[in-house]
Amino acid sequence: MLVTRRALPLLAVPFLTRPAAALPAEYRFRIMREGSQIGTHRVSFAPGGGNEMTARTEVDIAVRLAGFTVFRLTHRFAETWAGDRLRLATSRQDRNGKVTEMEARAEGNAVLVRGPEGAQRLPADAAPLTWWEPARFNRPLFDNSTGKPVRVQWARAPLPGNGTRWVATGDTESEGMYAADGTWLGWRTKGEDGSIVTYERA
Repeated sequence: MLVTRRALPLLAVPFLTRPAAALPAEYRFRIMREGSQIGTHRVSFAPGGGNEMTARTEVDIAVRLAGFTVFRLTHRFAETWAGDRLRLATSRQDRNGKVTEMEARAEGNAVLVRGPEGAQRLPADAAPLTWWEPARFNRPLFDNSTGKPVRVQWARAPLPGNGTRWVATGDTESEGMYAADGTWLGWRTKGEDGSIVTYERA
């Protein structure tokens, strides 16, 4: 949330898409900055009709300095999937009082986006860059608050227990940690002020 997230499809890297039944009921993280908690990140999952599933993300951040709030962000993001295709994504982000909204909707062989970056026509397999599902890192990705197509170079490294660390470089310097079954374990990035921001499971 504190940096622009951008991505480029991966080549020759195997991915496994998990069925909705394999997802946890929710993810909860404490957002930590330089050892102090500054907010929370929650993702909850709800099945829909047929093979649909909706993931709802809630991010709340408040950075305080000398008793004053110097940065505040709230983000509400929902994405509905039918199997492995995005049907609808909606976003409302309030960053220090500036509100931006975005909608991405599947239409025929495209995903049509309306947001602060203007209208976008993206490929049918486009996906928002939400870190809870690493199987989608190989798709055309778009920013989950603006809808703008994003670019990143990806690398991965092993973690103990057959887990994986996915490292994104380019327009974002971020990394996500995952268990062998794809469960999201944590996240790490550099804030705009150069501080290190990490996610810890709550």
